Amino acid sequence: MARTIFESVFTNPGKPFRFVGRYSFLDFINTEVNEAGRRVNLLTDARDVVNWLVLAKMFERTKLKSASEKWQAGKTGVCIWKDALVLRTLLRRMAEAIVADRPIPRASIDAINLLIAKPSGVTKVVKTPRKFERRFELELNQPKQLLVPLAQSAADLLCRGDFSRLKRCDNSKCAAFFYDTSKNRMRRWCSGAECGNRMRVGKFYERQRHEIRSGRGNDLIVHARAHARRAPFHPKPTGEG
Repeated sequence: MARTIFESVFTNPGKPFRFVGRYSFLDFINTEVNEAGRRVNLLTDARDVVNWLVLAKMFERTKLKSASEKWQAGKTGVCIWKDALVLRTLLRRMAEAIVADRPIPRASIDAINLLIAKPSGVTKVVKTPRKFERRFELELNQPKQLLVPLAQSAADLLCRGDFSRLKRCDNSKCAAFFYDTSKNRMRRWCSGAECGNRMRVGKFYERQRHEIRSGRGNDLIVHARAHARRAPFHPKPTGEG
């Protein structure tokens, strides 16, 4: 019996997808990463696409499993993968245009409109920890509907987002897209714990190398050695036998 795309996700653990964009479509764009100055695609087949949708919580897991059982690996899986890559390219061009303050490509808007015209589902009242909410739950009746939430996410940014908050990571080796929600709008990194920390450490070592080259580093080393010679020596007490 052939495996479904969904089943393959859990027999193949997947790839290190990152969720730092704030908008899901930005995280989807970031599945094309920058390595050694070139773009590397993390979505190598339909299984990767579905795996990403699972991790991004785009659909209820049971609903995604049920839909994928109808779309066995094969031509349908290849179509899902190719459609996802085309959409990612168009969304990337849209994000690049916003960051560069250029007009948004018409092809990007057309792709978004084509997908958001497809949703079919039901509206439900859902209990959350603090209140009730009305939610629209998308039904998966055809493969392209897998991409509808991404188009909806991009439409949300276009219609309600602040374009000045859409940025790229200051680490040129990363350059991931993210939406800056900080109050002072000064966020520079996709992740302070990752790229931010790497860049701060890199600058620290660069300053150290510069000080050594300029001679100041040698003075610091001499000073440290002189201080060590002046410091009294206190031998540790030995234990009693």
